[in-house]
Amino acid sequence: MKQALLLILLVSLAEVTLSQTSDFIVLRKHNNRTLKTYYPGVFISAVTHNGFTINGYIKDIRHDSIIIQQQERQLQATEFGTTLDTMAYTIGIDYRQIKKFQFTRQYTWGRKKGFAQVTLPALMKVGGLGFILLELVNTAYRKESVTANNKVVPLTIAAGVAATGFALTHFQSRADKVGGKYKVVYVKNSR
Repeated sequence: MKQALLLILLVSLAEVTLSQTSDFIVLRKHNNRTLKTYYPGVFISAVTHNGFTINGYIKDIRHDSIIIQQQERQLQATEFGTTLDTMAYTIGIDYRQIKKFQFTRQYTWGRKKGFAQVTLPALMKVGGLGFILLELVNTAYRKESVTANNKVVPLTIAAGVAATGFALTHFQSRADKVGGKYKVVYVKNSR
């Protein structure tokens, strides 16, 4: 009898000590498939509606607020030169103020990585618009017609390249926003 009571006591004690003490946030696809779960101790990288970038570890989630500890390393001047100093600060933010969660592998510490996501659309926009501008300046300098020497075809191709670059940027940023590719679900812990 003593062993049964001891077992019940240990199981109930383990349940109390191992139970979750905080609320958590779940990012889900529209078919309710979980993409990412945020709880205390997890790194979060996100952007708010007013452009503030969040990069830090979650300390607590309660009452619709996320408490995040961010760290910033920078050089500080001393009498003997400079030293690397770490400044840590804690902020609280309402989870509904977050416009974009950066949770996939294409992000490294809050920034996109990879040639196809960052460099290619920028090169397409700059190359297409640069070619159009240069061709128009040269045409004006030579006092030629835009339709002379079959210039319309290369200008149209350059405009198509620039438009594709703008479209890639637009669709990538639109898919990463809350409500586009995923929805945010706040799960309140019943204590």
